[in-house]
This record gives sequence, C-alpha cells and structure tokens, in this order.
Amino acid sequence: MRSVLQALVFLIGVSGAASAATAPRDTVIIPGERVGPIALGMNAAELEASVGVPGTMRKEGTDTVYAWGEVSAQIGGKSGVVDLITVNDERYETADHLRVGLSALAVVVVLGQPQNVTSPPGIRNYEYDGMTVVTRNAMVVQLRVQK
Repeated sequence: MRSVLQALVFLIGVSGAASAATAPRDTVIIPGERVGPIALGMNAAELEASVGVPGTMRKEGTDTVYAWGEVSAQIGGKSGVVDLITVNDERYETADHLRVGLSALAVVVVLGQPQNVTSPPGIRNYEYDGMTVVTRNAMVVQLRVQK
C-alpha cells in the first residue's frame, strides 16, 4: 500500500512539473487591449521580448507592420507603439468565443449592434469599441484590435 501511495505522489509531482513547464499558448483576444501576448501600447523592443522575432516586417508609409503567421502588430510611425493588432487565425478568440470563421450573424448575436458598419467592395466591417470585425461573404475573416 505504501509503495502505491508513493507512486501516486510521484506521478502527481511529475505531472504538476510537466504542466508548469508547458504553459498553454495565450490565444485570448481582449478588445481595446491585447491579442495573446501582443498588447496595444508596446514598443518594438517590448513586442520582440514578448512574442519573439517576427516572421516578416514591412513598412507601410510611416508605420511598421510585424507579423507572426496570421497575427500582426502595427507600430504607428508617430506614436512608436502598437496601435493595431490584426488576427486572421481562428485559434484566437474573445471571451465570448468570437473568432475568425464564424458567421457574420454570430457577431451581432454575441456583441450586439455595432457602433458603425462600413461596406467597402466585397467586405463589411462591424465596428465596436476596441475591435473591428471584418466579414466577407457573411463570414468573419479578420479581427482588428485597436484603442
């Protein structure tokens, strides 16, 4: 009996250490604040320390856009900090489970009527406080987090 108890204690200790060593990847979107480890207001050094070296980096006028796969952060040329985070990855979602790949109807059901709706050709943008939901063909294709 004692050896069974010791084995059980050992297994609990090993599983606890393993779960502490492999923390789950943060994929939470908080409108107006952050997407996973990328927060609005971070400078380039903080961004790299938090997320790592970007896969791509490009200039768009005075802004710089850093991308890690389907997630990107834009640093404004005037502000010098992240002012827009763009998500095209369905693994990232809000606390209400709003994510890329859902229907446009789900957006209104979950978030209510948007403050503004714009419709550039082929796209419909639902603008909420801290987030814009971009849809195409009645499906969510992108989430944009901003102040």
